[in-house]
Amino acid sequence: MTTLPIAWLIARAAGLVAFGLLTLSVWLGLAMSTRLLGPKRQKSLLGLHRTLAWTGLSMIALHMGAVLFDPVLHFGLAATLVPFAAPWKTGAVAAGVVAGWLSLALATSFRLRKWIGQRGWRRLHYASFGAFGLSLGHALLVGTDLRGLGGPLLALVAAGPVLWLTFYRLLVSRMPTVARAPAALAA
Repeated sequence: MTTLPIAWLIARAAGLVAFGLLTLSVWLGLAMSTRLLGPKRQKSLLGLHRTLAWTGLSMIALHMGAVLFDPVLHFGLAATLVPFAAPWKTGAVAAGVVAGWLSLALATSFRLRKWIGQRGWRRLHYASFGAFGLSLGHALLVGTDLRGLGGPLLALVAAGPVLWLTFYRLLVSRMPTVARAPAALAA
């Protein structure tokens, strides 16, 4: 009789859910920075952005905890917390570890914003691109559910909006603003 690898199933599910939640957080953060969603909704959207980030981090914690109990991988605590300490697929696992630490720093920065200032907070948030790329690489290289067509499809669905919103933000911020004609000339 074979036993179901519960820890492995939990690790896979939590990893995919974490990636999904953090991807949504990145999409929302970029959409907010472009002001595509309107300035009046920024405060409520910021709350959703933070909730997605912290919920994604809780799924990362569950993912790591389940990996610790996986009877096949035999990962120790260092393998889940220290980059390049994993005995299996060292580089790909390190990408996930670094992405997790970056995500934690980004989520924590919401609380530190008044101490690090708007400029520092914004600069720190550029690390979200690195966290996203590393987590996507981790998912594609380690994730057993992303073999075949699933991996490229996930990459396209997850990265497409990130790329589009990034280019939109870069292009719109560089476009000159059109001065409005005075009311007397408009008549």
